[in-house]
Amino acid sequence: MKTKTILIPTDFSVKSLNIVKSALSINDDCELEILLVHGIYLPDSMTDLLLFSKKKLLQDLETAEFRASCQMIASKYESRLLELSLDIFSGYNQSAFENYLEANQIDEIYAPTDHAFKPRHKNSFDMMPFIHRSTTNLVKVKRMEVGENFRQERNELSGLFFSELSSL
Repeated sequence: MKTKTILIPTDFSVKSLNIVKSALSINDDCELEILLVHGIYLPDSMTDLLLFSKKKLLQDLETAEFRASCQMIASKYESRLLELSLDIFSGYNQSAFENYLEANQIDEIYAPTDHAFKPRHKNSFDMMPFIHRSTTNLVKVKRMEVGENFRQERNELSGLFFSELSSL
């Protein structure tokens, strides 16, 4: 089975994870490595840079609901989803973005058609201008509201875990 690495911009909302599900359904003949990326300018003071931790920043940006939704998707698609990881992009120009894509061996970028940037952090920035100018294949996906399907999947997953516990 063919393997693809896909970059998806994220604002750490559960709604943004619908693009992950779209990428998985579009690429049903591939194993995927998906990199969820958020644009953040690094601090510019020496002290802040010395104390900077990407791991801590990512933990602060994630909500419990977002983390649980990522785990649910990873569990549901474990046979085809090789990796679902989070990262930040902190470059200032198109060249830095292209280098980031090359370093992470990105094959495609999946982005929403109904993009409305919502900063998640005081230093967040919109990555879409970089994405639109990139030479990497861009797949535009219509983002849907989190609705009944998502709630049903979450309830099925919860039911699976709780029924397993009750039989012990």
